[in-house]
Amino acid sequence: MKKVAFLGGGKIGKAMAEHVMENKSADIAFVYDPFIKDTSICGAKVVSKLDAGMLEGLDLVVECATAEVLKEYAEMALAFCDVMPFSMTAFRDDAWRECVEKAAAAHGTSVYLPHGAILGLDGISDGQSVLTEVSIETIKNPKSLGREDAVRTVVYEGPTREAAGLYPRNVNVHAAVALAGIGFDRTHSKIISDPDVNTNTHLIHLAGQGIDFTIRVSSFSEGGVSGKYVPLSACGSLDRVLGGFGFRFV
Repeated sequence: MKKVAFLGGGKIGKAMAEHVMENKSADIAFVYDPFIKDTSICGAKVVSKLDAGMLEGLDLVVECATAEVLKEYAEMALAFCDVMPFSMTAFRDDAWRECVEKAAAAHGTSVYLPHGAILGLDGISDGQSVLTEVSIETIKNPKSLGREDAVRTVVYEGPTREAAGLYPRNVNVHAAVALAGIGFDRTHSKIISDPDVNTNTHLIHLAGQGIDFTIRVSSFSEGGVSGKYVPLSACGSLDRVLGGFGFRFV
């Protein structure tokens, strides 16, 4: 049985830990989260400090905390095991992303990029070579964006690289699409704050040589930055990384 650790014990981390425990698909070594008081999550111990020695013997580290946590521990973890990050906005830093790629190559480990809140990330990646135009529009309630707008407001429009820096917890979808497609500078982002919605909606348009795709994903917001679909998506991605038997979509 593979051995897994989680960086982050919030909604997404708890959902995945519970999923692993219920399906007995892996052994959870620990959940790293210095901001929660629980000593265990779904029976897995919670730790507030992390060092390289704790990563020995692991098969996978799943980051579901923040971009800062990912940037602090990704390279360290890759020296021992594979990494699956959910804070995709961290990859807006080209120099750091290159360091991560080099670390994985040097140690023979992998970085698994989950699709998170959207659908079709694999298709975007497959068509990367012929894409010429990619745009993403996200509509969220102001509370999800840390704002108090009383009317529908466009809070940002421009390159995805800047959007990922301004709203690192809210535009992981944008970062994922940029990574899979034509990059952070050529991908166009639009973020809308709308007090009349209680969903997180992402409208993605991709065009290129002989192709024209539109993807719309809408998920009920449960008060945080992520919608109801994300925990389901996260567990599915984790299952695919851990492997198993039967019908498996890739």
